[in-house]
Amino acid sequence: MKRPDVGLCAECKHARVQRNARESEFWRCLKAETDARFERYPRLPVSECAGYERAPSLSRPGRGPPGD
Repeated sequence: MKRPDVGLCAECKHARVQRNARESEFWRCLKAETDARFERYPRLPVSECAGYERAPSLSRPGRGPPGD
C-alpha cells in the first residue's frame, strides 16, 4: 500500500504500525532494535533509508518496482 505521508516505511519489511489506546498511529522501525544507526520512531515521511528493504508481500515476481 502506497502511503505518501509515511514514505518508504509503508513498503519496508522492517516497519510496523503501533497504535495507542486513542487510535493514534506511529510507525516503528524494527532495525533500531539491533542497529543504533536507525531511529525507533523515525520522522515521517522517510524519503531515503539505508535499511530499507521492500516487504516480500509487496514484491511482484518477474517485474520491477511499480512505475517501471
